[in-house]
Amino acid sequence: MGPSATNTTPDNVSENRFLRNRHWALFGLAVVAILLRLPLLDRPIWFDEACMSSQRIGTTSQLLATLYTDIHPPLFVAFMHLWNLLFGDSEIIMRMPALISGVLCIPLTYWVGYRLVGRGPALLAALLLALSPVHIWYCTEARLYAPMIAVTLFAFGCVDRLTDEHAGPRKLLFGSHLVNVAVMLALHYYLAVVVVALAVMAPAMLRGPHGRARNLVLWHGIAILALGGFVMAKLQLGEFETGQDYLRTLDLDGLFHFLFEWCWTGSTLQAADSGFLRNSGIGFAWFGAGLAVLGLFNILCNLRKLPRGPLVPIGMLLLPCFMFACVLIGYNNTYLERSLIPALPFVFLLAASGLQLLPGKSQLVATSAVTVLAAAAMLTLYGSFDSKWTVYKPHPDWRSAAKYLGNEIDSESAGGKPVFTSMPNPRSLSYYDERLQDAKNLEIELSATEIGEKVRKRLGSTLGDLAESSFTDFAAYNRYLLAGADLIIRPSKATPELLRIPTGQDTCYLVRNLWHPRKSVDGSIEALLAHPRTIVLHTENCSGVMVYKVRFKR
Repeated sequence: MGPSATNTTPDNVSENRFLRNRHWALFGLAVVAILLRLPLLDRPIWFDEACMSSQRIGTTSQLLATLYTDIHPPLFVAFMHLWNLLFGDSEIIMRMPALISGVLCIPLTYWVGYRLVGRGPALLAALLLALSPVHIWYCTEARLYAPMIAVTLFAFGCVDRLTDEHAGPRKLLFGSHLVNVAVMLALHYYLAVVVVALAVMAPAMLRGPHGRARNLVLWHGIAILALGGFVMAKLQLGEFETGQDYLRTLDLDGLFHFLFEWCWTGSTLQAADSGFLRNSGIGFAWFGAGLAVLGLFNILCNLRKLPRGPLVPIGMLLLPCFMFACVLIGYNNTYLERSLIPALPFVFLLAASGLQLLPGKSQLVATSAVTVLAAAAMLTLYGSFDSKWTVYKPHPDWRSAAKYLGNEIDSESAGGKPVFTSMPNPRSLSYYDERLQDAKNLEIELSATEIGEKVRKRLGSTLGDLAESSFTDFAAYNRYLLAGADLIIRPSKATPELLRIPTGQDTCYLVRNLWHPRKSVDGSIEALLAHPRTIVLHTENCSGVMVYKVRFKR
C-alpha cells in the first residue's frame, strides 16, 4: 500500500499530468510561434539580408571574396551560399534557416530551463519567447541571430547535463555538444565568450577538474585555439574588425534598456503613438527589472533543490559583462542589442523564476499581466516594423521601390538615366531587379593582384593564388552585372553640378531611405529637392523609401 499510496498523492498525480502534457504544450507553443512569425516572413529584404542572396554570394568567387572581408566568422555566409544553391533565394526561403532555428528555441528554452528554475517557470519562459517581438523579428530575418540563441541554449543545456555527477555516460550528448561548440565559434565571435565561460565553470560544477570536466575544458580549449588561428590569419591580412561606426559603447543605462526594454518589448510599446501604450512599456520595463531581482533571490534561496539555477543569471549577464570588459581595455563601439541576443531566453527564465516567489492569487495576476503586456508588445510590432525604430531599423519597402524603377525601365522612360541615393548600400534594389545595380557596392578597394600579393606574403603562395583568382573572378562578375544594368545607382551630392549626369541627360531618379542615414549625416537628397534648378516630375512613396523622378533646369 505504501508505494501505491505515494504514487497517487495529489501532488504526484498533478506532476504526472504535467509530464504527460508538457510535450503537447511545447508543440502548441511551437505552432503558435510559427503562426505569429508568418506575417513578417515575406516583408521586404533589407541590405544585410540582400548580402546573403545569390547575387552577392551565389558564385564561389563571390563567397570567397565575402568571407575575406566579412566581420563575422565564415559559417553562416558559407551555409547560406549552399542553402541558396539548393533551394533558391526568395524572401521566405532565405529566412527559413532563421525561422527553423528560432522555433527550435521554444522547446530548447524549456529543456534548459526546467533543470534550472523548474518546469512551470521554464514553460512560461518558452511562452514569453514565443511572444517576444525581438524573437519574432530575428526569426523572420535571413541573418545569424536566431541561430545564435539556439546554439547558446543547447550549449548551456549540454554542459548542465554533462557535469551532472549523478548521470551516467553520455557519449552522444558529448559529441553533439562538441559539434555545437564548433558551430558557435564559426557563427559569431562573441559566442567564444560563452564557450570559454562554460569551460571555466565545468570544474566548479563537477567539484574538481576531473573526468568530464577535464574533457570539456580540453575540447573547449582546442576549439578556442582553432578560432584563435583563424583570427590571427585575419589580423595578418588586416581584415579583422574590432569595432564599427554603427556600433555603440555599452553603459549602465544601455544595459537597463537592453535587458528590460529591448528584450521584453523590442521597444515597440515605448515607440507607440498611444500614450497609454508608451506608459505601459515604461511600466513593463520596471516590472521586468523587479521580476529579475525576485528571480535572482528565488534562485539563491533554492540552491539545494535547483543547484544549477545560477546558470540563468550567468546566461543573461555573460555577454553584457564582456561588453563592459571591452570598454575597460579600450575597445569602444562593440555593442549592438542584437549582438547580445543569446541573453534573451535567460531574461525570461529569470523573470519566470521571480514570479514563483509571489504568493497565491498575486502570482496568477502578475503572470497574466506579463503575458498580456508581452502580447501587446508583439501586436504593436506588426503595425510598426516598417515605420518606427523598434527592435532595429524599420524595414523600408525596397520591393515596391524596385518595382517602380523596373516599370520605368520597361516603359523605356528610364534608359540611361542615373539614380542617386544617400543610402550607402541600396543592394536590396539589385536583389529585386538585377537591372538596378549600385556602382559603389561592386567596387573593391584593392585590385585582385594586390590582394593576392598581400595574402601570398602573409599566408603563403597557395592561399595567395586562390585569393587572386577569386577576386579576379569576383571583379569580372561585377563588371558583368554593371554592363547588364539599365540603371546605375551612385552616391548623391548636395547640388546638381556635383552629380555624375551623362551628357545630354537632364532627368534622373533620387532615392531616399527615410531611416538611414539620418538627414544630419547625409541630407543631400533633401538639398537636391530644395535646389532652385530641381523640378520634381513624380514622387513614389514606398513606405520608408521615397523615389523622386526629377529634372534639372539648365
